[in-house]
Amino acid sequence: MINQPTSNLNFNDYLDWHSLNDTQTELLPEHLQLAVRLAESIYLSQQRWQVYLCALGTLGFEQWLKERAPDLQIHSDSASIWQPATANLLAAACNIQVGAFKICVITASVLTDQHSIPHAVFHIPDFAAHFYVLMQVEEEEQQVAISGFMNYEQYLSYQEAARLQVEQDWTYTLPQTCFNSDANALLLSLRCLNSNAIELPAIPSIGTNTVAALKQKLSRIKPQLQKQHPWELLTVNEGITLLSNSDLINWVYNVVTPSLVQPLINVGLWLNNKIDIVAQELGWMLMPLPALSELRSLQDNFDQIRASLEQKGVYIPSSARGAYRDLDSEQGSLRMYAITWKLTETPDNPEWTLLIALSPQPQAQMTNTLTLEVRDETKQLFEQSLSDTSQGILYAQVIGNWNERFWVTITADDVVFEIPPFGLELDNA
Repeated sequence: MINQPTSNLNFNDYLDWHSLNDTQTELLPEHLQLAVRLAESIYLSQQRWQVYLCALGTLGFEQWLKERAPDLQIHSDSASIWQPATANLLAAACNIQVGAFKICVITASVLTDQHSIPHAVFHIPDFAAHFYVLMQVEEEEQQVAISGFMNYEQYLSYQEAARLQVEQDWTYTLPQTCFNSDANALLLSLRCLNSNAIELPAIPSIGTNTVAALKQKLSRIKPQLQKQHPWELLTVNEGITLLSNSDLINWVYNVVTPSLVQPLINVGLWLNNKIDIVAQELGWMLMPLPALSELRSLQDNFDQIRASLEQKGVYIPSSARGAYRDLDSEQGSLRMYAITWKLTETPDNPEWTLLIALSPQPQAQMTNTLTLEVRDETKQLFEQSLSDTSQGILYAQVIGNWNERFWVTITADDVVFEIPPFGLELDNA
């Protein structure tokens, strides 16, 4: 989860503001699955999380409107949030259609009443909306609620009065007080107001020379685009040109897409005492079954780890299978164990677990410090460090559905090892 600063925050106000109001809507399992699939197509971790939340907010808004006002027709299939190339650059759901009105769904801040909103949803005519709906997303509780709404003309009035400045990340900061918290007023406007009463900006003509110049700059910074946000590399005006041109949006996405294609370590094969090509090429070796083990040094070494884990209440069943890989650096070495087993086989919610343990290699010097991080497609699940590796082992255990993948990052002293994702693909086993 993306942490935000909590300084100068009155805790009682935080509790009051975050109590979901009577627009509270339950997210369905298929909503979460759809949002996860979208997040998998986003290439930078922070943007991935924001897109994931916005997708949940969009689905929750659509669910709420269908339940609360079935007479209003909503069409969100063409919303910008469902277009990965655009969502990579803009974590907002523009171009939702409710009757004759354009709606933009944006996600509320989780900690304060100051909301960071992409300036593009106001400044770029293709994305501008009659109404901006602020959604509060309680992801862990699988619930959303409408925090407020404003129309485009209200934004213009506030922008002029407050002299809003675009932040470095191409956003505006708007206070909660800008938004009308009465969701019934939104329904009334959608039912009774004429869409022509709210004038949206006209689409300007951007010169071909401006687009060509930006395309040249994007080509020069192509390697950086795979690691940095475009707003770290472009000016605000260049950002407006980029987001106003679908060809440039798609070009940027195609540049970074190869970084999304990662080899999968298929632990489903391990359960059948097989190993996949990806794991073999990376140096993984299957751990022998205890009864058949002839590699006593390996077995004895892991028995020590197993005993240590059992003291901590972690028990490895006999059905578990695993593999290990040695990681070496100039500062020292370590051995990484990955153990997996199926938890349930019920069709409703089949689950599997992945256990990662780090230990010294036999007859080798261990690194002095270790950090172990595990994350899924959208957020960090585990992070822990050892400042003195002689004091114990470092391990993590995570549980997921059969379609979930887990990424592991190990920092040994100053060396970072990025491990390709682990997944359970029984169809290929």
